[in-house]
Amino acid sequence: MSHPLAFANQSLYQADILLSAWSHANAAGETSDAALTLAFAGPTQNYLLDGYGWLLLAACRIRQAPDTPPHSVTDLPPLPAGLVRPAEVEACAQLEANGWIADLKTPLGRQPVVQSINSLAVEVTTSLAQFEGWSKLLKALAQQIADAIDES
Repeated sequence: MSHPLAFANQSLYQADILLSAWSHANAAGETSDAALTLAFAGPTQNYLLDGYGWLLLAACRIRQAPDTPPHSVTDLPPLPAGLVRPAEVEACAQLEANGWIADLKTPLGRQPVVQSINSLAVEVTTSLAQFEGWSKLLKALAQQIADAIDES
C-alpha cells in the first residue's frame, strides 16, 4: 500500500470515529441537532477532505507524501513529463465541478444547519446522514483507486 493510500484510509477511519460519536450523541438526545452539527460537521468534513486528498495523491501514484494533502485536483503536484492524470483523477475533477465532491467541499459556516450547494436556489440541511453518505462514497472511491493501483 502506498503511503498516500494508507493516509487516506487513516483519515477515513478517523472520520468514521467522529460519525459514530455523532450518531451516539444524537441518539442520546441530550443535545440539540444544531449543536451537534456545529460540533461534529467541521472536524468530520476535514477528515473526509483529507482522505479525499490522500486518495488523489495515491491515484497519481505519488509515493512521497507531502505534509498535508491537497483538497482539490487543481492542488495536485505536477506529474513527471510524459505522464497523464489517471482517469479516476479526471472523474474527481468533474465531481469537484458539479457533483458530490463539490458538495463535500462547500465551506461550513458558523450556522451549518442550512448550506447552499452548487446553486443559490438549492439548499439542503447539513446532517449526520449527509456526512455518512459522503463517507460511503469516499470508501467506494478508495476501493476503486486501490484496485487501479493493484492493476498497474
